[in-house]
Amino acid sequence: MEERQGNKQHKGVVRLQAGVLDGIGALPIEIEASVRGSDFGHSMILGLADATIRESLQRIRSAFFSLRIPFPRGRLVINLAPGRQRKAGTQMDLPLAVVLAALGGAIEPAALRGKFFLGEVGLDGRLLPVPGILGLTELARDGGSDLLVCPHENAPLAARAGGDLGILPCGDLEEVLIGILKGKWKQAREVPEPSLLRADETRPHPSLLRGFEEEVPDLSRVKGQEQARVALCLAAAGGHNLLMSGPPGCGKTLLARCMQGLLPPLPEEQRLEVLRVRTSTGVENQRDLCEFLHLGRPPFRAPHHTISSAGLVGGGSPPGPGEASLAHRGILFLDELPEFQRACLETLRQPLETGLVSICRSKSRADFPADFQLIAAMNPCPCGRLGHPRLPCTDTPTAIRRYRARISGPLLDRMDLRLDLSPVPAHTILEDSMGDQPQSPALRERIHDLQRLQRERNGGVLNAKLSEMELRNPKHLVEKARKLLVKACLRDDLSARGISRVLRTARTAADWAGNEKIQEEDLATALHFYKREG
Repeated sequence: MEERQGNKQHKGVVRLQAGVLDGIGALPIEIEASVRGSDFGHSMILGLADATIRESLQRIRSAFFSLRIPFPRGRLVINLAPGRQRKAGTQMDLPLAVVLAALGGAIEPAALRGKFFLGEVGLDGRLLPVPGILGLTELARDGGSDLLVCPHENAPLAARAGGDLGILPCGDLEEVLIGILKGKWKQAREVPEPSLLRADETRPHPSLLRGFEEEVPDLSRVKGQEQARVALCLAAAGGHNLLMSGPPGCGKTLLARCMQGLLPPLPEEQRLEVLRVRTSTGVENQRDLCEFLHLGRPPFRAPHHTISSAGLVGGGSPPGPGEASLAHRGILFLDELPEFQRACLETLRQPLETGLVSICRSKSRADFPADFQLIAAMNPCPCGRLGHPRLPCTDTPTAIRRYRARISGPLLDRMDLRLDLSPVPAHTILEDSMGDQPQSPALRERIHDLQRLQRERNGGVLNAKLSEMELRNPKHLVEKARKLLVKACLRDDLSARGISRVLRTARTAADWAGNEKIQEEDLATALHFYKREG
């Protein structure tokens, strides 16, 4: 961009609306900028800006020099209002750059009205993608902006959440300023869907989508674990939590991975919910973004057992989402459950009940969605051989009790289904035939139909989230089932939460069997999978 000679520097204050990230959302701020005097002096940024914003002036100055854009002369003062709110993020680079361009006389300040800018500026003027694009787009849309100007990489997601908001993807700062000068952004460009192939393609090739499908194992690969198949289908259909216990190598991890293939694709609204959390933690990988947008597969998160409490449920300063929130609308798989820190596991108790993580700090507060299914796996004892048909257990009763005590009673009470697995015989594993067991796609279709039935009947929620009032409704339970539940309560000393979870699982078993009311066999199935550890 050739520097125009004789540009008159703007003498007043230039204002522009922008936004900063706040958890998974964004907060509105106003940029005010002015210059004093005519000689270059020390620049000031007011309003609790962090290092990323303070450093942006150096990036912008270098970009202006590379593109021959006049930089404002004089002592530069920038205020970010409101002053009480801490501000961070490289998404402020582009709005600061256009404000400085207006101060320097390269563009007219009036041309910025109704426009929302975001993006990181490179030293040569390139625009780089930024995290939190969905939250920032919603802020621009709800704030009355007409047009959002952003980097090319952020444009596909911005177009998904923008509604009537115009989206203008740009590659560099020069393209943005030329658009302002020549008025080329009166009509936003059509934003293509992200693609794994060439830039001119709008959908990935079907062979790539088949590759995505093959990454999740099919349930037909599970051999000799009929009870596990039943438990997995019930958990997927009703949104129930599942705890699997068994010796090493009996298929716990494989079953957990198969669970993702049983869940129906997420609707568009829930896909945006998930991406709102994911993009707040960083720029989304193009391949993962393409897979999720086109398939809508629910998230599957499997953190290592050395994770901290902040990593699991969120934390930091400012607070950020953890694995529980990244598993929102999907599955959180905790392998080797007793190896996790007990304090870390206890932080899951609130989100398992409410579907929300609330983090409070002395100077900030953040709420993150965490509506996930918990799938956990563990060995029955420290050596892993307890209950093995051939290998003897080498642990003492005290060691076994201490090992199981790492999982608290309240957390165990929140597991709807508890499954004991045994090793599968070698001849069963080596069989070539898959038998007549249905494959994951067929089961997924049936589960999708059952979930639609549950939402229509339960007011929009699955059986795992049924209210206490609905559970106690006599119309759901036949008399024989009620008597069986009373006997089980007296025999096993079920807690109030335990009774509710048994009834929710029994409701799913009844739906799977096609029963309008919970029959005795449906309740027996739920009690069987809710049995306490011995």
